[in-house]
Amino acid sequence: MQILWDHTFGKQDTQDLVICKPMAFVHHDEEDEALENGWLALDEPIKGKEVFYQSRSTRINFNRYRPRFKTPNHEGREIGFKIIDASEMVRLLSLPHIYKKYLTRKKFPNLYDPFQHYHRRDQFMIFYIGRADNIVGFTKQKRYSWGDDHHIDIADIDGAQCSGVESVVHANTVPIGSQCLELELQWAMNNNIPYYYLGSGYEQSSEYKASWRGFEWWTGTEWSTNKKQYRRLCKRDTRLTEFSALGNLSLIQDNS
Repeated sequence: MQILWDHTFGKQDTQDLVICKPMAFVHHDEEDEALENGWLALDEPIKGKEVFYQSRSTRINFNRYRPRFKTPNHEGREIGFKIIDASEMVRLLSLPHIYKKYLTRKKFPNLYDPFQHYHRRDQFMIFYIGRADNIVGFTKQKRYSWGDDHHIDIADIDGAQCSGVESVVHANTVPIGSQCLELELQWAMNNNIPYYYLGSGYEQSSEYKASWRGFEWWTGTEWSTNKKQYRRLCKRDTRLTEFSALGNLSLIQDNS
């Protein structure tokens, strides 16, 4: 693993503050170790190479997971799903349209294009109601391998090959986000995947991730099950609006 540091910002005249983004080039036989230490693959390559980033990562540990919904549905209609390789996405022209409608409905800024870059580990879980062509949502996912199993066929995915699956981005045309996440978790559990990663956990928009049993978050030194502290940190992220306040913050000192 080669560590990279993007030294973004700093102050030293009036306070001791350094902001930098830790990233890394990770060899395929290091993926499970990287995941276990809080690293996730960045969706956008740097200089043509896949890089991993370090953050307050979140995941569901299936040793402690319990389903929230027996049969996820929308208004009494069962939600179905299928999984396709990222290379097949270009045939499904409705997905970018679904994503744009989702951003508008949720009033989210368009800061990221999930269709711009594809990696061999990427796949899409497509959600539909009724007919398979009645697509109402999707989740872009990433597959991570154990050791030398550096290529995982979607049809053969299981825990013997896959050290984890990550939900990168989700979008839908109807309010089925929780039901879709439940389907993702049940699919991963049924395929003996040990962990399902939910990306970074910052600000109040990430509090919902702690609603699932088996939730864990990366503190920078260990995986924690302390949901109370996680939610408090997410609220603090949202409240903090000035750079001057950053110099006094430390999770290492704030571990109550």
